[in-house]
Amino acid sequence: MHLGREDMNHIARGFVAILLLLSMSGTAHSEEGTTTAAGLKIWMNRWKSESPGSESRTSSIGAMVGWAAAAEFSNGVFVEASYLVSVSDYTFDHADVATELERNDVDLVVGYQFNHNVGVFAGYRSSQFREKMTKDKETVYGPLVGVRGAVPLNDALSLFGELTYLPRSTKAIFAATHEKETAQGWFYKAGVKYVFTREIAGALGYQYETTKGNDTKVKDTFAGATLDMMYSF
Repeated sequence: MHLGREDMNHIARGFVAILLLLSMSGTAHSEEGTTTAAGLKIWMNRWKSESPGSESRTSSIGAMVGWAAAAEFSNGVFVEASYLVSVSDYTFDHADVATELERNDVDLVVGYQFNHNVGVFAGYRSSQFREKMTKDKETVYGPLVGVRGAVPLNDALSLFGELTYLPRSTKAIFAATHEKETAQGWFYKAGVKYVFTREIAGALGYQYETTKGNDTKVKDTFAGATLDMMYSF
């Protein structure tokens, strides 16, 4: 995958976000219970597109890789940011013609952890899709709210789950022609987390995302395995 100027700008903003998270946590680092982490996220998934009156289409497996950063403070407030890009594009085969699309995601979240088991959050997401041949773009963006939970199995191993709702996102279809419509979306993520050392933790899970346009009724679903590796400072 070729990284263009927009991708580089997103990455630069991502590193700024990491620096802000680290500086915020550094200010409160002397307080007991404050932690900061940064690491790698991987998501292997397939894209299924369903349009009324047409056959559904399912892509090849797309691989998304990127960074993540998080800071949790002693008062239970946490801040998270991530940026993922597709390193293996989504390919749809239709009538002997292959269509390739690349994707990038930006997520920013602020939340509150009631205890070690339950937390709530709100934030903003932007997912951009670009067709490699025509350069047509589609962006799904808007606010999000969610809840997460964890069930410890022992000192190192735990189960986790997360539910996110996009109450009113906007799909900018073929941005050059400025076509837009509103959409709603749901994201589910669940899996297991293992703490290897005091600094290093990994999580293996499954993520399911779906959005549906209010006007076109086109439903897009992404589902597949996730792997997160985080290093705590």
